Amino acid sequence: MDKKMSLTEIFAIYKRWVINNPGIVTDVETVATWSSYFVAGKINKSPVISELVYSLSKILSLFNDRLIRDAYGNETQQYSLREQIKIWLTIIHYCEVFVELVVKNRWGNRGKWTAATLLQIFKCSSALVLLYRYKDIPIQHPPIPALQRKKFTEGNNTDDNSNAFFTLKRSGRVVRRVDGAPPIALRDWQPLKIKDEVIASNIEEKNLLKAELLHIMKPLIHLLSMRIFGTKSWKQWLIALGMDVASFRLYSRHMKSLSYDQRLEISRRKLGLVLYLLRSPMYNGYSKNMLESVLTTTSNKIPMMSFICGPIIQYLSHWQDIYFYMWAS
Repeated sequence: MDKKMSLTEIFAIYKRWVINNPGIVTDVETVATWSSYFVAGKINKSPVISELVYSLSKILSLFNDRLIRDAYGNETQQYSLREQIKIWLTIIHYCEVFVELVVKNRWGNRGKWTAATLLQIFKCSSALVLLYRYKDIPIQHPPIPALQRKKFTEGNNTDDNSNAFFTLKRSGRVVRRVDGAPPIALRDWQPLKIKDEVIASNIEEKNLLKAELLHIMKPLIHLLSMRIFGTKSWKQWLIALGMDVASFRLYSRHMKSLSYDQRLEISRRKLGLVLYLLRSPMYNGYSKNMLESVLTTTSNKIPMMSFICGPIIQYLSHWQDIYFYMWAS
């Protein structure tokens, strides 16, 4: 009992420290995350240790975000099924590489691919629940983004119209508050407009659902195509790229109706197309020699750059084998 109480007291002290010092907490988490990169290549089984440090730092950051959100938020956090799914997807997002490396060291490549497949089945099924039950379009990666703590704790994240309206729970209809209306002389008598409000027709919604479905199913289809055609085949590479392009084409038709955060997520995914240069077989056939040539030239011509480019050249193929899977985007 005393031990339990002592743990409770320790947690209470830690919680107060996180809430009262969000800036220091962020700095500590940043140091922990960056330390995972410096561990690589320095000790035995460094990829596993590096990923363990990275995963723990990110999970700790997610936990601290929850403490800060609960302390500074205006409303009590409700951990609904939707929120729980997002939490688990975020944890897997941070830990899946570590899990694959541990399983590979213990059971070899067959165990690694089995673990990867099981993880992707869980991620895909959970994402489908978010898509069709809760209409999350698009689903962010990670589903719970890092909290902008300074902005959140200073109260700058509230919308200008947040106190001017409320939303009916059943119908979703937006209703203006009596005390939120402007003076009579300044009223335009137009319906209330909410910033970044998405007004989509049935056709738009169907296209957006198809676009996100393609993105959700890509990892499983890519794993299946790798099983059929091999990991070094151009067919599996082109199938994944084709699904991404098809998803972007469907999204591009309705970009104006998407909110800022939605457009930002789509832009992040488009930027992720660059990673196709680092994925087999493109990397083995073309990108590897080009990247090594650029890094070598940079190291020789710019002073001190050899300290950065040297380790990158040394570990580039190793990192490519670990990190640059199609389903990690």
